[in-house]
Amino acid sequence: MKDFPIALTCFSFLLLSLGLLFKKLKKSIISEPMVAMAAGILLSPQVFGVIDMTKWGPFERIMVVASQLTISMALMATAFRVPKGYLMANKSLQSVLVLGGMLAMCGISTVIVHFIFELDWLLCLLIGAIITPTDPVVASTIVSGETARRLLPERVRHAISFESGANDGMAYPLVLLPLLFIQQPGEVWTDWLLKSILWETGGGLLFGLLIGFAASKALVKAKAAGWMEETSLLAFSLSLGFFVLGALEIMHCNGILGVFAAGYVANHVLDTDEDIEQEEIQEAMERIFTIPIFVLFGLILPWHEWLALGWKAVTLVAGILLFRRLPVLFALKPFLKKLTFADIAFIGWFGPIGVAALFYSVHTLEVIGLHIVWVLGSLVIFGSTVVHGLTGYLFAKFYYSKTTG
Repeated sequence: MKDFPIALTCFSFLLLSLGLLFKKLKKSIISEPMVAMAAGILLSPQVFGVIDMTKWGPFERIMVVASQLTISMALMATAFRVPKGYLMANKSLQSVLVLGGMLAMCGISTVIVHFIFELDWLLCLLIGAIITPTDPVVASTIVSGETARRLLPERVRHAISFESGANDGMAYPLVLLPLLFIQQPGEVWTDWLLKSILWETGGGLLFGLLIGFAASKALVKAKAAGWMEETSLLAFSLSLGFFVLGALEIMHCNGILGVFAAGYVANHVLDTDEDIEQEEIQEAMERIFTIPIFVLFGLILPWHEWLALGWKAVTLVAGILLFRRLPVLFALKPFLKKLTFADIAFIGWFGPIGVAALFYSVHTLEVIGLHIVWVLGSLVIFGSTVVHGLTGYLFAKFYYSKTTG
């Protein structure tokens, strides 16, 4: 594959360049995912033609694997960012955000897609479910790091982090239900309940917790016995995320949910010093995975199909970004008593759609081959990456000025 050295050189150069500008970007209206996506666009056959990803094979197969690895690393980092005991102290808040918010966002997104494109309701539900989850990869760009800790209080950062980590995997049953109906019209409820809910989702959660607990206990004992160096924490975090993802995929369980569960329980087992070290490692590793996935995304954007949609394309992005999430959180405000009006406004706006939706989009394309799902899904991901990237730091500064002034 002669394009591989070119791709490797481009990815590495971008990582080096953005590393030099990391703190500067954190305080600007340009996010790393935006820069990476722009680089992918410039390198694509539609512009300079440096890299043609279609020569590597079916792009959906490549993107399924790449997005799974990226999400795995992002979820592990997110799990370690959430403080110990957070879920028990905020179980009511997160239940409303993850379950109530997710179902409402899926419903609103479904209606918006149907209203604009007049597609079959089942297909609209599938697209609505795909763009429902809040993305931990893009969310990390605004809730992690020194700038985030300075501008945003812990309750906001942790609320977004936990929600984005949990609803990535929890969205899987929502995506699978319309997918099953499209694949095999008829009675699929039993299959959905037993396979998707009980085995894949429930099993993924349970096995993720067990593996995370066992692995972190082994780490503590190995460290106490002097069998490992501090630098092994990097290998541990990578290995745990990828092992859980791979093992649960072999078992046909929900690997995405399992990775977050494993990271969350491991965070509770490890001591404070390990936790701090792990957070620093995870922030660095997130960037290494985030940049390549958005470069790849930029390489395969379906520009011609988007242009063929005309103003409907702009209407879809605007409708989803304005109405999918913000009105839902304001409607749920009576149940979110730990959050202020300003908190809800920021969290309601900053619910980016990114790599999680990318994974579900390409997975769906690979399974049933409906290209319209990829066209509309990628359009919303592109719009969210640009709009949330441009507004993330500015809105965080505005939030800080209004809540501390």
